[in-house]
Amino acid sequence: MATRCTPDLVPRVLKVIADAGAALLAGGAEVARVEDTMQRLGKAYGVDPVEVIVLPTALFVNAPGGTVMRRIQRRAVNLAVVAAINQLSRDVSVAPLPLAELEERLARAREARRYPPWTVGLFAALAAAALSQIFGARLVDMLPAAVSGGLTGWLRQVLKATGLANPVGDMIAAMVAVAPALAVSLARGPDAGIVVVSGIMVLTPGLLITTAVRDGIQGDLLSSAARMLEALLSAGAIAAGASLPLYLFFLGGGHLG
Repeated sequence: MATRCTPDLVPRVLKVIADAGAALLAGGAEVARVEDTMQRLGKAYGVDPVEVIVLPTALFVNAPGGTVMRRIQRRAVNLAVVAAINQLSRDVSVAPLPLAELEERLARAREARRYPPWTVGLFAALAAAALSQIFGARLVDMLPAAVSGGLTGWLRQVLKATGLANPVGDMIAAMVAVAPALAVSLARGPDAGIVVVSGIMVLTPGLLITTAVRDGIQGDLLSSAARMLEALLSAGAIAAGASLPLYLFFLGGGHLG
């Protein structure tokens, strides 16, 4: 049941709606989910109609009584934030909270903790080891593949925390992913090629591509094209980062065993 919003509270409600949408976009949510959540919040607090325009880097909220804009400068995958805010909007649609309590719960949802770099590195190592077997590697290849994936996943998170641009961080991480393969190539035991592929696969922007496709299916073509371009930039940075040390290695007379 929607509550009645007095005109003096409309700007405050719009600010909360915009903050929720911005947090969803920054966490990697698709445009349709962001728009649905913002409109749910508006209806729950009696601000209707709510006109929402959502782009990958900005959003606009308009309703009788005011307009709010938010600029999204940094985006990363944080599904904990997306799930928390999405659930909050559904709870509020059923039983609206006092506005102060909504603001407090939204602030807590926006601070949902991401996994620390060491945890990401650990699971990236396990993923790379499993991928090496999918690619037809032997058991002896699992350890260097795990080292490559673990270093790559850990370093990527560390670089993101510094505020470095995502493509630059991906390129540096891809360079590090190649290092274990170059080391094992000297031993002529493990398959260095599979180690390289397994290590850089953990960098693949799979969720970004999936979100771009979902936006396209929903008809949000501008967002879909922008996200796909971002995925291509990430893929290009990964390829460049992996190619540079390999090129220098081959230039020096080395070859992958």
